[in-house]
Amino acid sequence: MSLFNCNAADNEITVRRAAVADRFYTGNATKLRAEIEQYIAAGKKLKEFPQIIISPHAGYVFSGPVAGIGFATIDKNTKRVFLIGPSHHKYFNGISIPEVDAYETPLGNVPLDKKNIKKLQTNPLFSTQEGAHAMEHCLEVQIPFLQVLLADFTIIPMIVGHLKNPADVAELIRPLIDDKTLVVISSDFSHYHSHTEAKNIDKRSIETILNGNPDGFIDACGETPIRIAMQLALKMNLKPHLLDARNSYETAPQYGSGDRVVGYASIVYLPDSNGAEKKTSADESNDAPDESTQVLTESDKAFLLKLARNALEKAVRGEKPPTPTNIPSIMQEFRGCFVTLTKHGALRGCIGYIEGIKPLYQAVIDNAKNAALEDPRFPKVTPNELKNLKIEVSVLTPPEPFNYDNPDDLLNKIIPGVDGIILRKGMRQATFLPQVWDQLPDKVTFLEHLAMKAGMGKDDWKDAQYKKYQAIHFEEE
Repeated sequence: MSLFNCNAADNEITVRRAAVADRFYTGNATKLRAEIEQYIAAGKKLKEFPQIIISPHAGYVFSGPVAGIGFATIDKNTKRVFLIGPSHHKYFNGISIPEVDAYETPLGNVPLDKKNIKKLQTNPLFSTQEGAHAMEHCLEVQIPFLQVLLADFTIIPMIVGHLKNPADVAELIRPLIDDKTLVVISSDFSHYHSHTEAKNIDKRSIETILNGNPDGFIDACGETPIRIAMQLALKMNLKPHLLDARNSYETAPQYGSGDRVVGYASIVYLPDSNGAEKKTSADESNDAPDESTQVLTESDKAFLLKLARNALEKAVRGEKPPTPTNIPSIMQEFRGCFVTLTKHGALRGCIGYIEGIKPLYQAVIDNAKNAALEDPRFPKVTPNELKNLKIEVSVLTPPEPFNYDNPDDLLNKIIPGVDGIILRKGMRQATFLPQVWDQLPDKVTFLEHLAMKAGMGKDDWKDAQYKKYQAIHFEEE
């Protein structure tokens, strides 16, 4: 049976028929809409709408929870969507756009933006590759999310083959993007590694994206589409933000083990308020929040501690993470944070994000879970331990690099009890929060232990690279 058809009821339009309904997602329209609405409800709107999102494309039971968090942030007034994904079925050069009028899903047909597609097809990079679209799932699975959220929109579906220079594509599509246009990059991340290996590999890929390095390490089936997005973001003065990163074992453990997993991430690109369009003073950090965002009230701290406790208990009991409501505006800012667990005064787990890669409230939820279940230094926290655990939260300022002339100069530039320190040498990196000074008040001893935490010799601190930050630290009574 052909996956393309002409239907008189549709005014003789050519439709690319749904290929993976009842495989990657349910073919029942009512159930499909309800499932997508549930995924989207787990996400939160941001202060600004993203113009580019990176979204996974596996079966919904696996990647739907991650995809929904990204789609929850988009502008419902969007009128045009670029769908850009990799080819899983055919090798070719350039980019293929199908010769159809619409894409079909169980929720109906979505028309193509034929006018702007014709503009693109005047460039030899664009063609129609037979066999590239009929069975390809990577674009199709994004469309039902858009149909649930958007009332009236068109799509430009692009399957990416081999490209010498992703920047060429970014250059071509940039003039077609206005404030009613969304770019959806369809990509999963690492494939078929163990859970632990996948987390490490995906972390490297995500760091490349968040650092805006178009030539950096990326392990993803949609590597080239992602690199197009990175080039496009540079042209549009957009900054990437990570909303969620999980793998198939974390989203759907009931369907497999942690031995062979697939990684997913939801990343959005927002206007960079610190970029070229905003002037800052010479002594202002490019990533520093506004002064008004530096203060956490006692009410804010209580909110975060209660949220961390709720997230911890749900994670340890194998329940879904909390979905808070009435979130204070400061909690929606992208802030680095750590969650620390202690038991009878002894460390029981500590994990966090040094950079502001997620909204603060989501970072607290993630790290409460990770401190309990993912800290490799400790066994997983059990339900019986919960009543004996104390939670500490540290909200970080953006890390700032600093130079030094020699070890003595380095020691002079560090303030005990105030500075959190990031030490990096080669591929090894570690950090100590400011409160670690309470246990290691001597500067040399502090840096020796930090070097050893990173897997180095204790004297390697003398010629490493450094960043420092401060933390607002608070804990349960």
